[in-house]
Amino acid sequence: MWHGAAHPKPIRVVVAVALAAGLCPLPLAAQGPLSAIEWLQDSVLVPDPDGLQPVTPPTGDAWMDGVITMRPLDRVQPDAVGLFPAARVGLPRDFWQPSTAAQLAPLVLDLPEDTLPALRTLAYRLLLAEFEAPAGDATDAQTSPLLSARIDKLYEFGALDQAVALLDTLDSRDAALKLRWLEIALLLGDETPVCTRVLQSEAPFPFEAARIYCQARSGDWAGAESAYMAAEDSLPAPYDQLLARFLEVEGHVDHEPLPPLAGLPAQLSPLAWRMREAIGESVATHGLPVAFAHADLRGTVGWRAQIEAAERLVRSGALTPNRLLGLYTERAAAASGGIWDRVRTVQRLEAALSRDDPDEIGAALIHAWTQMAAAELEMVLVSLFTGALRDIPLDGDAAAVARAMNYLSDDYEEIALAETGEDARSRLLAAVARGLPPDPETAGDPTQAAVVEAFAETPEIPATSHERLTEGRNGEEALRVLGRIGSGSDPRMLGEGLALLRYLGFEDIARRTALQALLLERRG
Repeated sequence: MWHGAAHPKPIRVVVAVALAAGLCPLPLAAQGPLSAIEWLQDSVLVPDPDGLQPVTPPTGDAWMDGVITMRPLDRVQPDAVGLFPAARVGLPRDFWQPSTAAQLAPLVLDLPEDTLPALRTLAYRLLLAEFEAPAGDATDAQTSPLLSARIDKLYEFGALDQAVALLDTLDSRDAALKLRWLEIALLLGDETPVCTRVLQSEAPFPFEAARIYCQARSGDWAGAESAYMAAEDSLPAPYDQLLARFLEVEGHVDHEPLPPLAGLPAQLSPLAWRMREAIGESVATHGLPVAFAHADLRGTVGWRAQIEAAERLVRSGALTPNRLLGLYTERAAAASGGIWDRVRTVQRLEAALSRDDPDEIGAALIHAWTQMAAAELEMVLVSLFTGALRDIPLDGDAAAVARAMNYLSDDYEEIALAETGEDARSRLLAAVARGLPPDPETAGDPTQAAVVEAFAETPEIPATSHERLTEGRNGEEALRVLGRIGSGSDPRMLGEGLALLRYLGFEDIARRTALQALLLERRG
């Protein structure tokens, strides 16, 4: 349960002009206590020219006075699909208004893969929530640039299960979406039902190699061979060679080795990767985009490869830490160094906690934190072990690690209430966790100074952002913020981004982001 949540302070806007710079105060609405359950956060408030309006109105009609829209009940707007209502994460249904899909799609595609965990959480919410379609969305379209961008970005994040769930909400006849769906299914090892959809598509399918593969996959090898023979001259490399070998077409199989990966398309497609695997010339997924890591979780590769894949997916937010813990503790480490040191230290920490020896736990915790931090996997320890460590009497470096884990956990505000503030860093962390203006003297480096400024009485936001916000383009600005902050390694961008997140009502995300920027070692 949360206690003592502070009200965010007004924000000032820096407007640069030729002769002078003026400060325009813009009030940021007060928030109630932050919920410990992310999906149940209280509705927040944002300013409008006439006063304060709730971001999430009490009813769906509150902001629809004088606005009547009509569309057939059986027609689903592509950009209106999602996995949960926007209100579930404290956002308005019209969050994308008045921006258009064409304006939002490039910003979605620009969302960075390498980012702080809190920012990645917000990115997932924006990609997966159910909003009203942006302005000008064509209700009779099969797809839209925004929906395609959402699917592509989830694919880039490695969030394949989430992308499939989003696609499953549609009954789209769009062949391009079916092709992307097939690519995802190939990596998950579940292409049969999607191949059925591909084969039901109206001819010509935009990528004939996919149709031929699905025809063979369905058991119609003769039909697939005939289709291959008819399309052979038009198939691009390397799909002409891959299909010939996959189908074992008589007289067309060149038994020379396939070209090395460098000779294939710059981004190896899941279809090409899957066919190479099928003909016995597989390509390791380690150097491929993170989405390919799912293929290593099918149980067809060794333990090390599975752990490496799970680590990549946990780091991108696409897999739960518990799945990684299950792999870490599956058996004894096979060697030393790198991944095996992480396996060994996590096993040691888990064993120490079971014996309830503070000295042993402290030593194991320090080693585990060092190893996991080197791989940017600290949040795995935070998720799995913070609760178990809460009542263990630790001292020295172990106590410092445990305190950092507490601030990185869901209970960061409760932890701050008990903070004694023995040094400047402790006072800064406690103030940020409670949403209070930090003492400027607690800023000892540029990152700390940026955080202090963002949580000051009147933090600054850029004039260009203010212009978009006064036009109501909050969703568009949220995407811009996520694209700018990135890993939090640029103090100026971090400070501006945190101020904008608070203005937009993402107080919990802003606090978590600031704490992670202060406590996690990220090099961008």
